[in-house]
Amino acid sequence: MGYKTEYYFECHVTINPVYRNRLDYFKEICKKYNFRVAELLMKKRSEDTPILSQYDSFCTGRSINYMELFDNMVDLITELKQNNFKVLRYKIENTLLDSRQNDFHELL
Repeated sequence: MGYKTEYYFECHVTINPVYRNRLDYFKEICKKYNFRVAELLMKKRSEDTPILSQYDSFCTGRSINYMELFDNMVDLITELKQNNFKVLRYKIENTLLDSRQNDFHELL
């Protein structure tokens, strides 16, 4: 039950960067709530360098049902915080167009 969308809602949860065993644990927790951990780190500022920079780790979940995604997000964030992950941000977006599902404008 809840709001549904034609394509999908997408949720991003951003945390302080994690590596090695903590990254594996982050992936394990995310999997329980149908989230996938990104295999990249985001460079946040143009002045950041590879040696000293502000990177984040993040994960993404999708669903056509808003409440299902919202509930999974809340449960994920709760468990991450209980396990001393520093959650920095969360957001849910509604996808209005995705050429992977329908190249409606035939641009690709």
